[in-house]
Amino acid sequence: MVKIFAVICLMNVGNLEQNLCFKSQVPLDFKNKIDCQFALDRLINYLDEDLKQRQTSLAMICLQDMEKNKINI
Repeated sequence: MVKIFAVICLMNVGNLEQNLCFKSQVPLDFKNKIDCQFALDRLINYLDEDLKQRQTSLAMICLQDMEKNKINI
């Protein structure tokens, strides 16, 4: 399975104007990277203007979900 992984950064937070970043993932599974990339492109277009207004940066990428591939011995 392929998932969308993200890093969300809130820029210039508080009096010290610190950048705060968090790792996350979109709770959806995709059969392949093409389907994931299509969904990712749509998600980016949907979120773009809102994120700009909030001065929030978001980096996303489609990657193989390694948790599903673990082998228990």
